[in-house]
Amino acid sequence: MQEAEGPAANSTRLARRDDFSCGIGRPCSNGACCGEGGFCGYGPTYCGDGCISNCEAVAECGEFATPAGKTCPLNTCCSQFGFCGTSQDFCTNGCQSNCVLDPAPSGSRGKVLDRVIGYYESWADRLTCHQVSPLDLPLNALTHLNFAFAYIDPQSFELVTMDPQTPASLFDDAAEAKTINSALKLFISVGGWTFSDNGTATQPVFGNIAASAANRQTFANNVVKFMNHDGIDIDWEYPGAPDRGGRPEDVENFVLLLQTLRGTFDASPRGLGITFTAPSSYWYLRWFDLPNLVKYVDWINIMTYDLHGVWDRNNPSGSIVQGHTNLTEMKSALELFWRVNIPPSKLAMGFGFYGRSFQLADPSCTTPGCLFTGGADPGPCSATSGVLMYYEIMALLKQHPELEPVHDQEAAVKYLVFNGNQWVSYDDADTFKQKKEFADALGLGGSLIWASDADDDQYSAHNGLLGLNIGHTKLSMKSFAQTPVNMAQNLIGQNGQDCKILNSCVQLDIPARTNCGVGYTKLGWERGNCGNGYGKIICCPQATAPQSCVWRGGTGDAKDCNGQCHTGEALVFKSSWGGYPTEPDGNQKQCRRGYKTFCCEAGDWKDLTDGCRWTSCGGSCKASEDEVSSLYDSSKCTVFNAHYKYCCPRPAGLYDCRWVGSQPDCPDAKCNKDEVTIALNSQGRKYDACSCKCPTCRKCQNMMS
Repeated sequence: MQEAEGPAANSTRLARRDDFSCGIGRPCSNGACCGEGGFCGYGPTYCGDGCISNCEAVAECGEFATPAGKTCPLNTCCSQFGFCGTSQDFCTNGCQSNCVLDPAPSGSRGKVLDRVIGYYESWADRLTCHQVSPLDLPLNALTHLNFAFAYIDPQSFELVTMDPQTPASLFDDAAEAKTINSALKLFISVGGWTFSDNGTATQPVFGNIAASAANRQTFANNVVKFMNHDGIDIDWEYPGAPDRGGRPEDVENFVLLLQTLRGTFDASPRGLGITFTAPSSYWYLRWFDLPNLVKYVDWINIMTYDLHGVWDRNNPSGSIVQGHTNLTEMKSALELFWRVNIPPSKLAMGFGFYGRSFQLADPSCTTPGCLFTGGADPGPCSATSGVLMYYEIMALLKQHPELEPVHDQEAAVKYLVFNGNQWVSYDDADTFKQKKEFADALGLGGSLIWASDADDDQYSAHNGLLGLNIGHTKLSMKSFAQTPVNMAQNLIGQNGQDCKILNSCVQLDIPARTNCGVGYTKLGWERGNCGNGYGKIICCPQATAPQSCVWRGGTGDAKDCNGQCHTGEALVFKSSWGGYPTEPDGNQKQCRRGYKTFCCEAGDWKDLTDGCRWTSCGGSCKASEDEVSSLYDSSKCTVFNAHYKYCCPRPAGLYDCRWVGSQPDCPDAKCNKDEVTIALNSQGRKYDACSCKCPTCRKCQNMMS
């Protein structure tokens, strides 16, 4: 997924003016004919009599191309000298074709956070220093999880793990993420940079699959059969590119491959999605037949990062430090898509949760454009020169508060100089905001994160990008996004709120009648108005069914009911009848007033409240804690110092807490379905307590939720 070393790995090749001079022993760097006068070009003037070198060369485009009048890939400008490019030098002053300098996007528009695609690097599961499983990601903050990578067996064309060190069970772990966020879509990202590396057995696999109808169909069938996923992301790096083992026929065959995948997926009951990964550089993107490829995919993931790195030493731009992302170059890259009328809504823009690092040639020259001698020292965990993960950069800043990051406003990237001659560029909330505004102004339809597992334990990068406060890192799933919608989604899955009461009354002593069906389990029943021996079955998804539920309220012969869930329980259903199972002395008699509650143990309650505490009378929360709520209790504290507080480690997983219940007999002391009971008290935050007037009721108390 990350772009690595290669010719013209950024888009500057299209925007700069080449050195068009040449001579004996110094051929044209662009492959053109070296004319008698020592200048590069095409046609009889340069390639005819007196030509010094490359005399058989033909122009990329235009009059002296083969065939004559040939246009440039991706509808880029053909200059008067027969070169393809996008800057003023190419698109004006005698431009021969496609002479649009600044193309604008057209077609459907979206928002960059409409899709939030978090890539998961499968090797993160076996790290000893920053081990991350798919379930450790902030899953409720994502719309899509892309598992990177699956490989393709060169003989059977079946999807397999990328190496022997990656267990196949990791695919199952990724699929389990959907039990935490039921709306999450799991895509399998197939391929990657290393998969298509030169000299590997896997490099020709994509080309071989795409080359024949039989192979394409075999692969498509294998994908449909592969485990529990929602789609596939094809990361072929790169079709057609000669330096990556590509062949000219890859261009058309890639379209045929996606066509076969789409037809097979649409014909299957699974209805899988399709995306592909695209580079931001013209060098590689020119081999993508974008107008035909886009017909068969849900969207395109663009790698708008890794624009610069240590590989620049092989490029004409030279060994100078530059940010790995840059708004100006990102704009130029996206314009390649506008030139072939790809709608903005079909594009997801890449955000890198890492930085590219260099060793400065001169420690006194630290701004972009200064020379580097190589990659910076390896990170303590990533252990690779030239790159630092986001968690390593954040740790560096925390350990050295004296460091002063520099915000390059024009490029929308930050950089940091440390240890004298070390230089790294990275993004944070400030630069993410700039990039989001840029993307939304264009109408881009999504964002991809490479990679979600590279974030720190506080999810600083996710928070900065998404504008959330994702917290409570002690949760086993680490997925409580601090917004009402995301928290409610999580609680719904964890607390039995995906359960349902079937509409029909059934005879309870006939097992076949009380079956919930495939994928569901029975937790009990509600009496309803069904008559003796009959009831309405309560069914819950097997994957998220609570372990312990009970009907509360209406014990003994009481006619008035005030069902209240206990601490650590969540309200799932209300009923005037109740049902089974019931608390001791409970019944299935109809309530005259009020109702009974079906309460289930709140999922992850112990993790959620781990470290939380009530202060002493008049006490305060520590600086490292969040105040979740407070309580007035004159029975335990003096009237002048009767408040004490409920404190949780920051960031707290509990939010928007409130006391409910009003005088005189607290009929409304009940939590909503997207809330969980934390504590019971007859006063709550007020000095005046509830006075219970129905003697057979359980004690009426205010309830904090």
